[in-house]
Amino acid sequence: MSPKAANSIDAYVAGRLRSCRKQLGLSQGEIAKKIGVTFQQIQKYEAGLNRIGAGRLFELAQLYGIPMQDLFPKSAGTSDGVKRAEKLDEVSSFAASTEGWKLCEGFLRIKDPLQRRTIVSLVQEMAKD
Repeated sequence: MSPKAANSIDAYVAGRLRSCRKQLGLSQGEIAKKIGVTFQQIQKYEAGLNRIGAGRLFELAQLYGIPMQDLFPKSAGTSDGVKRAEKLDEVSSFAASTEGWKLCEGFLRIKDPLQRRTIVSLVQEMAKD
């Protein structure tokens, strides 16, 4: 891997940025305007295609109202932490996708714990090989 190529941490950060933006109900264009870049650059950041410099990352964290460390996996320093970070990458990528976002929003609107458990059981059953 070249030193400038994105890695799994970059992908995780990209997914977190997209999630934060969507939670605030902001468009890529609105974010781009606020930080002085094109919306295409925001797309590249959120897709993990372009790495994000420390200053820009700090600026985005401030804009989203979160501490910068919240953009990173919690325990990526150990082999177990790396495995968890990779799984979080996968989950974050799905949750940040259009399909995943709709699924998460719908699930969060379900207040009945029994209905939630039933849906989780159904998905787990459908996912079996």
